Amino acid sequence: MIRARIYYPWISIVCALVIVAWQFILSNMELIDPHRLPELLTRQSSIIAAAAILILLILFDITHFVKALAGYKTQLKQYQGQISELFDSKRELGTLARTNSDHAEKLKLFISDRLLEYMEYDEKFLHFKNIASEVRHNGVISYDKVQSALQRARNQGEDEADQDYQEAADSLLYLWDLLDLSTTDNIALHVANQVYDSEEYYFQSLLNQADVESSPYTPTFTMSRALLRALQPIADNPEELRTWDMSECPETYIDSKFNIRLHADSELLGNENHMVLLIENLLNNALFYAQQKTYKNRYSRVTILLSQLEDRVELRVYNRGPRIKEEDKERIYQLGYSSRRIRDHHGKGLGLYFVNEITRGFEGTIKFKNVENSTDNLSLRVELIDGEVHTHMVSIVEINGKPLCKQGQADDPVTRKLEWTFSSPVASVEVSSQFTREPQIKADLQDQETLSQVDAIDPLSPRWVLEISNKKRSSKLVFLPIDARGVQFIASFPTAISRVDNPETDIVT
Repeated sequence: MIRARIYYPWISIVCALVIVAWQFILSNMELIDPHRLPELLTRQSSIIAAAAILILLILFDITHFVKALAGYKTQLKQYQGQISELFDSKRELGTLARTNSDHAEKLKLFISDRLLEYMEYDEKFLHFKNIASEVRHNGVISYDKVQSALQRARNQGEDEADQDYQEAADSLLYLWDLLDLSTTDNIALHVANQVYDSEEYYFQSLLNQADVESSPYTPTFTMSRALLRALQPIADNPEELRTWDMSECPETYIDSKFNIRLHADSELLGNENHMVLLIENLLNNALFYAQQKTYKNRYSRVTILLSQLEDRVELRVYNRGPRIKEEDKERIYQLGYSSRRIRDHHGKGLGLYFVNEITRGFEGTIKFKNVENSTDNLSLRVELIDGEVHTHMVSIVEINGKPLCKQGQADDPVTRKLEWTFSSPVASVEVSSQFTREPQIKADLQDQETLSQVDAIDPLSPRWVLEISNKKRSSKLVFLPIDARGVQFIASFPTAISRVDNPETDIVT
């Protein structure tokens, strides 16, 4: 910025003083000798010319003064703007300082609360471990007595009671294994050690062509049996689960809480009780969110898929509920971390921690994926018993994350469900999707009054349902999209036979 210079009218002042002195001399000629003055200075025209020059110099000075004044005003405005900016900056700094101070206080409170929470949790966890260790130490004699009593009862009892005694013995052994896990410092290593011991007995049985049951304990178990044991206490029809033929797949079980598909199974090495604990924690976590009022509906269940991919057994558990945030994808397996914050219900942060540690011990993998709703265009072909055929185009759209539907036309309104009434009972329904080649067909419906046809493209996570109500001379068809948002956990474990083909394994630390 160029500073405005101070201007003084030196030229016009000096010129005016000269003219005043000149006129003073001419007015007082007796002061000097008149003959010494040039004749030019005594002429009237010279005086007029000097006055004209003085006027020009004064105008010149006035012009410079006006320009300098304008420069001063401009410079003053700039200074005022700088002062205003300085005060504004000072106010902003003050506001920022107060805001940061508030944030710092909140952060300190948050950190102190977390520290207190973790300290309290550590104390509780250590207290729990001490109790479990004491129970295990003092319970050895009682455990042996109960196991011996159960064995004698099995030998002396009737065949009908033998299964009850066996289940009691298995439950007692399960409790003992839980106490072992609760007292160990490294759960993954504890589980892995038993896997390695089982691997040795398993290899010996294969090499010696001996019966596996001749080992001190059974080194292998099937994933389906571990799943069955985890489900029996919480399933609606546990007796139906006991009728599963594990040697034949696929098997299906559906109740008000679960939709289970057993596609394939295989033997795993290790302690079956550890796998039961893993599955129980996955199911309890899934049931907690699926049964919340916000996410619960009569068509969505906790779905379980057991299958085999090459040399690994894969268990998938899906539930409706909140998706896992990106920043929480690593923390969900940490000890003490829980996302349960519903009506003062705070989780203990143990379930997924146990799942992760046991999975590492079995040298498996655990991951998850968030399930979102998807759009689709469907064609509904409805045939009535009188031969009349109706075709309807339906679009599933997503608004604010929720699935809605509308008729096939672009200007049709979006609604929660679509309804059609017919003058004759429905004989069959055929549903075609833009994503599949083969349509879904439900035939021979005229003898059924009320039924629901759920989307079978993905039976574990259906996207829509058809509700059909047949009467003698009329029928009603309702199409309802299903909110499928949720989380699916995927656990994968190497089979026992895969260790024979690939005996090199990673050591769990």
